[in-house]
Amino acid sequence: MTSPTKARGEFRIGFLIHDVSRLRQILFDQEMRPHGVTRAQWSVLAQLSRKEEGAMTQAELARLLGLGKVAVGSMIDRLEAAGLVIRQSDALDRRIHRVAVTAKGHEVQGRMVEVGRRLNGDILAGLSAGEIAAADHVLTTIRRNIRRALRDEDDAGDASLVTDGIEAA
Repeated sequence: MTSPTKARGEFRIGFLIHDVSRLRQILFDQEMRPHGVTRAQWSVLAQLSRKEEGAMTQAELARLLGLGKVAVGSMIDRLEAAGLVIRQSDALDRRIHRVAVTAKGHEVQGRMVEVGRRLNGDILAGLSAGEIAAADHVLTTIRRNIRRALRDEDDAGDASLVTDGIEAA
């Protein structure tokens, strides 16, 4: 039987993880607003920057962001109108369009990295290198355990779960 103290601690860790993530997103969003980039847009640019080939389909983006294809299509339309991304025909299948970051988009990504580094410095202020390493280890382990649980659920027949979208969070 779980003690009430342990149960509260288990609840607290989940709340803290969620709250820290939410607050960090809000802070990053405030810092990127003067650059004319919304949270949804910087999320798309961040996902595209992680793709080694430099481009991905709208369906891939939707899956990674945990959004519908139509919603992602609207975001891509706005990013394309702002000159931050471009749609390109797929080399093997002309019906498929891949989304790639433009030179202007790469400039915005560079600003995103600068802002992220500065904010990480502010967010991690007062923590030792050992504390940061321990937090990294704990969160990495939690993420791995969640992914394993999602795969186990998916293997049990729940095809509605998407494990790839976790990386975006």
